[in-house]
Amino acid sequence: MLITVTGGLGSGKTRFALEYAARISREGIYLSTGDHDPVIPELPSAHYRAIQAGNGQHLTEVLHQINRESNLFLADQRIVIVDSLTAWMAAGFRANDDLNQQRSETQLLLDALLSYQGKLLVITNEMHGSLYPSEEERIFAARMASVNRALQAHSEQMYLLISGLAVDLKNRGLQFED
Repeated sequence: MLITVTGGLGSGKTRFALEYAARISREGIYLSTGDHDPVIPELPSAHYRAIQAGNGQHLTEVLHQINRESNLFLADQRIVIVDSLTAWMAAGFRANDDLNQQRSETQLLLDALLSYQGKLLVITNEMHGSLYPSEEERIFAARMASVNRALQAHSEQMYLLISGLAVDLKNRGLQFED
């Protein structure tokens, strides 16, 4: 089961994700990503543990390892939380100027996320452009938006956080009238 939580900076994504995870799973793994100093939030219980997944392909390897070592019969009892996909992608962009290599690493991670067996909650930022973006910002925002669309297409549940308020995007049933 794939769950996506998206929103802007400081919108409350992590807090919501951890509270939601605690409601649907007794135990979990919190994966902190990116090249920043990890800020591990207060986890819901002693049955949750935190792992600093870092940048580069390490997150992909960690997901594959968790997937390989998981007992498939108990997969619904645990959730893996990736916080955040945007931090991981930003770190990759800063570390590597080769756009094809960045695209390849992003696709490998996306494949790992989509093939995960069990409950997986991915936290990602909603992309907004600036008035005069640099070429690098434009490429990053477009690629991040593309990854978010791929996650949305495969997610059973998707939430948008705005000022701490979660909106369930999958159950909103938007209708367009002519």
